Amino acid sequence: MLAAKKQLKKKPSGGGGGGFGAVATKPAPPPAAPPPLATVDEFFAITDHALPSGEGVNTMFMGAFMIEDQTVCDDLIALFEEDPDLLNPGVVGRNGRAVIDPTSKESMEYSFQPDDKRLPWRRYVTALQACTRKYVERYPYSANHVSAWGLSSTTNYQYYPPGGGYKIYHTERNGRMEPGASRHLVFMTYLNDVTDEGGTQFLHQNVTVTPRKGLTLVWPSDWTFMHRGVPSPTQEKRIMTGWFNFS
Repeated sequence: MLAAKKQLKKKPSGGGGGGFGAVATKPAPPPAAPPPLATVDEFFAITDHALPSGEGVNTMFMGAFMIEDQTVCDDLIALFEEDPDLLNPGVVGRNGRAVIDPTSKESMEYSFQPDDKRLPWRRYVTALQACTRKYVERYPYSANHVSAWGLSSTTNYQYYPPGGGYKIYHTERNGRMEPGASRHLVFMTYLNDVTDEGGTQFLHQNVTVTPRKGLTLVWPSDWTFMHRGVPSPTQEKRIMTGWFNFS
């Protein structure tokens, strides 16, 4: 008489990641090599800017720096004041697609490539480099203990009308698709003052940053820095924002 075969119990399905909730996927393709960066031979004074503080506020790993030469902001705005047809409605990612949804994000935008030759862009990138050097001085592990990174994807000029904004909480890295998967740090520069609300609200840090012309923020790209734009009911807001990607 043959011995009865031992019945093996089927393990419950828990996705990938050893049952911790992550779904196993194929490795993401490597990010593209960065194009040559366009800069100028010009010095820009950059000063530290104090972020809000107080009970329950935690701005660790956030950097705030002021570009003192306000013509950097003025020249970028002038590009699109002179030719507003360059701008297109802002989009949000949804189910792998880019969709226009003003209830989530109401903006008009333009994307600069890193090697754009126009002078306003080159001056901005040079000032941004100076801001980023100050961030790395404050948080040296962001550069000295990770792989090489730099500006390799587009940077967005974004115009928000009164009542507009990126109104929902979001993070800058949320999946395996490039270029988002290789994002290391985020940067954002306010191009004009906004005094009637209009700030950037960081959820876990319990802080809202008020837009000031030339103020540049740098922070890590992950879910720990969920943030949203608070619409101003009466004022316009213009920013430059983008990412530093691992190369």
